[in-house]
Amino acid sequence: MAAAQAQGIRNVAFVGPHHSGKTTLIEALLHHAHAIVRRGSVVDGTATTDHDPESHAHQMSVTPSFAYLEADGVRVNIIDCPGAVDFIEETKLALLGADAAVVVVEADPNRLPQVEVVADFLDARAMPHLFVVNRLDRPGADFAGTYAALRRRFGNHVVAEHAPIGQGESLSGFIDVVHLKAYAYTDGGSTPTALPEHAADKSREELLEALADFDDHLMEEILEGKEPSQDEVERDLTADVSSDKIVPVLVASGIRGWGVAELLACILRQLPDATTLSRPDATGRLIEPDPRGPVVAQVCKTFVHPQSGKLSIARVFSGTLTPDTQLVNVNRDVKERPGGLYALQGKNQSAIASAGPGNLVAIARLDTTVTGDTLCSNGHRAVMPVHALPKPAFALAIRPHDRADEAKLSQLLVRMREEDPTLQVERAEFTDELLLRGYGEMHLIVTVERLQRKYNVKLDTQLPAVPYRETITGKTQQQGRYKHQTGGHGMFGDVHLEIEPLPRGAGFKFDERIVGGVVPKQFFPGVEKGVKEALERGPLAGFPVVDVHVTLYDGSYHSVDSNEMSFKLAAALAMREGLPKCHPVLLEPISRVWVTVPSAYTSTVLQQLSGHRGQILSYGPSDERKGADIIQALVPQAELGRYLTELRTATQGLGYFTAEHDHFEFAPPKVVQSVTAERKEAAAAK
Repeated sequence: MAAAQAQGIRNVAFVGPHHSGKTTLIEALLHHAHAIVRRGSVVDGTATTDHDPESHAHQMSVTPSFAYLEADGVRVNIIDCPGAVDFIEETKLALLGADAAVVVVEADPNRLPQVEVVADFLDARAMPHLFVVNRLDRPGADFAGTYAALRRRFGNHVVAEHAPIGQGESLSGFIDVVHLKAYAYTDGGSTPTALPEHAADKSREELLEALADFDDHLMEEILEGKEPSQDEVERDLTADVSSDKIVPVLVASGIRGWGVAELLACILRQLPDATTLSRPDATGRLIEPDPRGPVVAQVCKTFVHPQSGKLSIARVFSGTLTPDTQLVNVNRDVKERPGGLYALQGKNQSAIASAGPGNLVAIARLDTTVTGDTLCSNGHRAVMPVHALPKPAFALAIRPHDRADEAKLSQLLVRMREEDPTLQVERAEFTDELLLRGYGEMHLIVTVERLQRKYNVKLDTQLPAVPYRETITGKTQQQGRYKHQTGGHGMFGDVHLEIEPLPRGAGFKFDERIVGGVVPKQFFPGVEKGVKEALERGPLAGFPVVDVHVTLYDGSYHSVDSNEMSFKLAAALAMREGLPKCHPVLLEPISRVWVTVPSAYTSTVLQQLSGHRGQILSYGPSDERKGADIIQALVPQAELGRYLTELRTATQGLGYFTAEHDHFEFAPPKVVQSVTAERKEAAAAK
C-alpha cells in the first residue's frame, strides 16, 4: 500500500458532520506518521487540532485548525474543519487553502443528510475528495446502508475502494477492492488475511464500471469480458480521483487507529500534488506554480491573539515567500510586510525560512489583511476568487455588563470579525440595539465566550427586542395647557391639537393652521418637539407611535411667560391625553422570509411556517441549490428569534433562511395581550 509518489505537497481538509470523528482520525494520522510523539484525546482536551478552550468546553471543533505530517517524502498539510452546521461558512473559507478533502462520515445512513451542504460545495468547486466511513467499530454501525446512501445521493461515481470485514464489535479487518486482497486489523496496523469468497465481487464491478466511464479502452475490456490489468486500474483510479471524477470510499476506526495507514496511502497516491496545480484567478487567468514567479497567495484563516497579534494562514499559489518579501494586499491596495513565517502543528508554531507554491504558511502581523484577501509581490496583481457569504440568519443583542467597557466593545468586535469574517455587527433598524449576527446559536455562543476570554470583557446577551409599534385608528381634538408660576417669570403654553391617523407606513406629519397669531410662529417648533416626544411612548404598551398626523389649530399665549419650552410641554400633555381617545392599536413587524430547504422537507417546512403565523407567498425549485426548494413567506418577526434552530432540527441541518423587514401590521388580540402583560411586568420589576 506504499505511495507511488516520492515528493510533493498535499493540502487536505477534513470535513464532515460534528462527532463523526474527524479530529480523532487526524490525531491517529499524525501519530502514525510520527508527527506527534503521543496521541491526544478530544475528550481529555489534548488533541493537536482541538486546542482552543471553546472546543474543549463544547467537545467539538469550533474553528479551523492546522497540522502537518511527512510521509514518503511528501508533506501533508491538514486542515481540521468544524463539522457543526453553525460553522459551515468558516469551513468553506478554510477550504480556500485546500486542494482536496477527506469527508469523514459515521457508519449511520441517517446522519448522511448532514454531509450534503459541504459535499455539494466540494462538487461545485470540483475539488477532489474521498469519503471515510469512520467509527465502524461502534455498536449499530451500518457500512452497507451508509455506502448505498452515499451512492444514491452523490451518484455511481462514489465507489468503495475498501470494504469492512465485519462491523460493530465484530469489525476485524477490511477488503482492498482495488487489489482484491484482505487485511486483518492489528494493534500495529493490518496484516494480510484470507479474502472472503465473493465478498468484494459487487464492489469490484461497481469500481470498474465507474472507471470505464472515463476510459474507453477499459470499457471495451469490460464489454468483452476481459479482466483489466492491475496497472491500468490503479492508473485510472489515481487520475480520476485526483481530477474529481471518482470519489472513493474508505473505512476506518479513528479511535483504534484502524484504516489510518491505508487512508494516508490514498492521500499520497490519489489526491493532487499541490506543487503541480495551476489555479484560475477571479478573471479566469491561470496562476502557474512557478517557485521563481511572482508571489500569489490567499489567506484562508485568520487568528488574532490579544498580545502577539494577528496570524494569517495562506495558501501559496506562485512564487517563493520569505520573511523579507514585500507584499501587496491587492483586495485593499495596501502594502504588507510579513512579521515572520511559521508552520502550525495545532497551537505550536515553528519558524520557517520560505514557502513555495503549494505550501500552507502562517504569516505573522499582516495588519490590514483578512480572510479571503490575496497577497502578491510588489508590482504584480492577481485576485483569487472567494465565494459570497450568505446573510447570517441568527442574531443576539449584546452589550457590555460594565458600562465602562462600552467604548472598547466596538474595537473588540472588529478584531473578532478579522478572525471570523462570517460574523456581522450592526445596529438594529428600529431599536438601535447592537446586534451580533452569525449562522446559528452555537456560532454566537462560542463567539461571545471567545471574546470574553480573550479580552476580559463580560457581555450581556439576549434575543433582539421585537420592535413593536403603536398607531391610532380614530381621531380627536385635544387641548393641552401648561402653566407654572414662580417668583419671577412663569411658564405658559396653550395648544389645541387635532390628532388623526395616517396610512400605514406614512410615518409622522405635523401641520398648523393658526389664524390671527393666537400662537406665535416662533413657538411652532416647540409644539412639534413636544408632539414627537409624546409619540416616543404610546398609550398601550409604551412603544413608539407611528403613522400619525397632528395639526396645531388653536391656542393662546402670554406675552411675558410664554416660551418654546412652555409650548413643548403643553403639546406633550395634549398628546398624552389625546392618544388614548384615538383607539390605539399595536403593530407588529412582519419579515419577508426566504427559506431554502431540500425538496423532501418542503411540506414539513410549509406546515412549520404556518405554525409560526406565516403567510406563504410562493415556493418552487431553487436555481442555486440542486434538489432544493425556496419558500417565500411573510412571518412575524417575533416568531423568528430561534426559528433557525427549529428549521435545522426539522431538516437534519439542511434548511436555511434569510429575512428582511417588510412592513408593520395589526397584531392579533393574543399577541397584544401577551406583549402588554410583559411590558407591565417589566415595568413593575423596575
